[in-house]
Amino acid sequence: MSGTFVGMPAFPKAAHEAVGNTTLRANLKHATHTIRDKRAKAVAELDDWALLREAGKQIKDHTLRHLDTYLVQLEEAVTAAGGVVHWAADADEANRIVTRLVKETGESEVVKVKSMATQEIGLNEALEAAGIAAYETDLAELIVQLGHDRPSHILVPA
Repeated sequence: MSGTFVGMPAFPKAAHEAVGNTTLRANLKHATHTIRDKRAKAVAELDDWALLREAGKQIKDHTLRHLDTYLVQLEEAVTAAGGVVHWAADADEANRIVTRLVKETGESEVVKVKSMATQEIGLNEALEAAGIAAYETDLAELIVQLGHDRPSHILVPA
């Protein structure tokens, strides 16, 4: 069984190891409580929080049901604005496209924003294999990257 992200162990093995890591558990507990407290304060500021949340859910569900249409619309808008859209069938193709685009610039270093999609497809590893160094702009992601580690949480990776 393969891991969730490139280079990560399968979930059962990773979960078993993480449960035994008291420092990680304490850090995640603290982070989770901090995030929940901040969320609760923000929610309390809005009388119509539940309505806004439901409206957001309906927009998301509608968009996902019609994603093919919206992706084509996005491509049209990006193209009209002078951009170029690249379509990839899978992670390997996406990594090849990005690697080729970087190589075409002649650069050997890139700066990239935090993205779960690039984490999931292993973009940093693909770039590294091609001799391209990718640096994260998110401080916590950069800390994890420089420590040759993996994120331990989607919101607070370090």
